[in-house]
Amino acid sequence: MSPRIYRRLVVMAVFFSFFALCGNTFAQTWTSLGPLGGDVRSLAADPSRPNVLYLGTVDGYIFSSQDAGEHWQSLGLIGPANGVITAIIVDPVNSRTLFASLWTREPNGEGGGVFVSLDYGVTWQALGLAGHAIRALVQSESDSNVLIAGALDGVFRSNDLGRNWEQITPAGDSELRNFDSLAIDPRDPGIIYAGTFHLPWKTVDAGKKWTPIHSGMIDDSDVLSLAVDASNPRRVFASACSGIYRSEDAGSYWKKIEGIPFSSRRTPVIRQDPLHPAVLFAGTTEGLWKTTNSGARWWRVSPGDWVINSLVVEASAGTLAAGGDTSESSTPEFSKDQIRVLIGTEQRGVLASDDGGDHFRELNEGFHHRRIVSLAIDADKPGRIAAVLANSVDSPVESEDGGRTWSAIGAGLNANAVTRIFSSPGGWLAALASGGLARFDSQTRKWTRLGALVEQPEVVTSRTERRATPARRFDAVVNDLACGEAECFAATQEGLFFTSDNGKAWSALSFSSANLAVNSVRVSSDSQRLRIVSSNAMIFSDDAGRTWKWHDLPLDSGGAIRLEWTADDTLIAAARNGLYISRDDGASWERFQDGLPAAAPDDLLIRPGVWLVSVRDRGLFISRNEGVSWTRVKELDGWSADDQFTMLANGMNGQFVYLGSANDGLYILDLLGQSAADRFESEPAGK
Repeated sequence: MSPRIYRRLVVMAVFFSFFALCGNTFAQTWTSLGPLGGDVRSLAADPSRPNVLYLGTVDGYIFSSQDAGEHWQSLGLIGPANGVITAIIVDPVNSRTLFASLWTREPNGEGGGVFVSLDYGVTWQALGLAGHAIRALVQSESDSNVLIAGALDGVFRSNDLGRNWEQITPAGDSELRNFDSLAIDPRDPGIIYAGTFHLPWKTVDAGKKWTPIHSGMIDDSDVLSLAVDASNPRRVFASACSGIYRSEDAGSYWKKIEGIPFSSRRTPVIRQDPLHPAVLFAGTTEGLWKTTNSGARWWRVSPGDWVINSLVVEASAGTLAAGGDTSESSTPEFSKDQIRVLIGTEQRGVLASDDGGDHFRELNEGFHHRRIVSLAIDADKPGRIAAVLANSVDSPVESEDGGRTWSAIGAGLNANAVTRIFSSPGGWLAALASGGLARFDSQTRKWTRLGALVEQPEVVTSRTERRATPARRFDAVVNDLACGEAECFAATQEGLFFTSDNGKAWSALSFSSANLAVNSVRVSSDSQRLRIVSSNAMIFSDDAGRTWKWHDLPLDSGGAIRLEWTADDTLIAAARNGLYISRDDGASWERFQDGLPAAAPDDLLIRPGVWLVSVRDRGLFISRNEGVSWTRVKELDGWSADDQFTMLANGMNGQFVYLGSANDGLYILDLLGQSAADRFESEPAGK
């Protein structure tokens, strides 16, 4: 986010105090906060427009860049949600035309298809092979009308840019299936190389006859990538689980190339410099590797923990130095600063090198394809945010300036995964996937593990009866956390626990004769009144946990998931079939129906004047009259129902709403931003 936009947001916060007086005159603006990056599965460059790039994600989204990757813009979904975009092709004859292949996981198996765009990727339509899981898609260099698709159930060919397809491998063949990679001879569209789950195959007559070509290869699985040398089509490269191979006789015999370790390493992609044929790059699950002598010698040019799914080696304007030698016994000298390498990675987004791989920089501006797993806001410090990211090596992360910049705060976790993050009087608390909690020290910038579990000879029935006899570490899996003025309460898989010393010691607080899992906990500021959700039921205490009362939602609710509590003791319960409200402390309940779908909410935010609910696949809903009626919040242009917000939190001391999305990072929603006419789009309940 630019400093100008950030200053604008801070100024707008000053006016937020007029919120309650604005009636129907306020509207909304959305501001993206990142963090930048995400998973990239496919990359493509426009051969007619060198600065135009496209990337595809593992959940069906496509992005474009008009300035060589310096800035990205989302073009939305291709086909069904959650489809892996395995390939993007820009037609060299007409760059308005793009092709993309998808591989989707269906309830009853796997599917996908081939899709086409006729307007630079803005809109897409199915082109064929619906229901086929397409793992590879290539276009012939010598005849651009020819497209070849590799699927789990065979290889398919189109001679008319995808209008018609025919299967060119025998149906049901036990070996000619599960295709991972394809390559076409650059001079003959009838010569096709295909990599399967078990070694490579070849056809020289457009698929009429297939021949296994694995002489010299170790008999292993998954030929992940194939590349034909553009200057010498008899030279072919292939990567398998056992390493990278080269053939000098069009696949008749393979020789394993030394130099890249093959233990615990796979090579999803091999690319050749189009103007320096002896230069190749291999994208692996252990970084980027390079050769300048056709594979005789390789070396790694990136950190080993980079997982690389896709590569673009853009045409070099440099030339070989006079007398340059490309033999296997020497390293050629050429204008390496003219070679541009772009890599699409898991978790790190797009990185680029302008000097042949010697140095890389991130190119993720506008590409913030992160899943926010958990979100916390510091109520005492405006703009201090912490988030847990699902697809990032930098998780959790923290921002001190309202999301303008982010820093990783993983030191001290020792590779322990964080599932939830909370704001407490003592700072950030992280729930660990292995169980227990850790606290972040803002001075040392490290996490330390909390704390001891105080064992009791009998079940604790009151917080005043706790014995200070630490026996073992508090290691229950934490689902939720709530803090009063003096104590914090943890809802865990093993029951309800509390601490009165900032997490140094924890004690169980019994509410039943069994150790039931607790999903949600809320507490009054004086820690006397507790509201929890356990086993689909709600249990309340008004005397610091000494006595409890059980409450149930109506039978058709499907059971409670979590509970929220307003300042005037109104209770709002999220259930499996909608949102329920009680205005009499849980004695009676009614379901919200006016404008709100009958579906389980992902998250809800209750504050004076504004109630917000996020419902999976349905959108974000707002009520300004304490739930009497709801309207769907108008989202950003081009978003679909799958751009769902799963985390909501007050921010900037309550001046803004922070929204964590399932696939697009973090946003600020400011409800004062636009004209009243554009504020909401209303939809009937249940749509």
